[in-house]
Amino acid sequence: MICFVGTSFAPKTFRRAALIKGIKLTDDPTKASVVFVSEDTPTDNEGNRDLDIIRKLVKHIFGKTMAPIVLTSQVSPGFTRSLDLPIWCQAETLRIKDALQRALNPEQHIFGCEDPNAPLPKALLSYLDSFPAPIFKMSYESCEFSKIAINMTLASQVENTNRLAKAAESFKAEWEDIAIVLAHDRRIGKDSYLNPGDWKQSPHLLRDWRTLNG
Repeated sequence: MICFVGTSFAPKTFRRAALIKGIKLTDDPTKASVVFVSEDTPTDNEGNRDLDIIRKLVKHIFGKTMAPIVLTSQVSPGFTRSLDLPIWCQAETLRIKDALQRALNPEQHIFGCEDPNAPLPKALLSYLDSFPAPIFKMSYESCEFSKIAINMTLASQVENTNRLAKAAESFKAEWEDIAIVLAHDRRIGKDSYLNPGDWKQSPHLLRDWRTLNG
């Protein structure tokens, strides 16, 4: 059985995906074969993370179970290693508008490991078999930073979209038409961020921008 610890958006989404796949769940970490600590990391209005909450949660769970623990909360590089616990971290790449579909059909599984050359626990691999995708193992820091790199690349897409949409308006071109063309170009794709807007309104993108820029 799998245990997802947390009451926020991410763990709720992971639970729904697991149930759809027919995976048995438990709310008791002492009965789980794998425990995911998936509580969304709280941030303030400027994107600063409150990591003390996640730190206390991981240590609390570690003291209650012998099962492998996987941290999927959005933490800054160096956090998992600072815990000094034999756990794994996973870069969670959900998106609000299609989170369940992304949970059910991930492009990849990104794991930070104390020893990237060591195999993942069998119980964890068994769980991942229900969500077929390439598995990439790396250091804690590489895994943690990969989440930031993904989000900052998405933020740059929004900024580019804003620039192009403004230029299109000056030429009396319709951005809605152009967005359709861009979405159909395989080098760009239908999942690109082609809607103009302020990416800093996204707490997830703002959080990683704050971590990157200090």
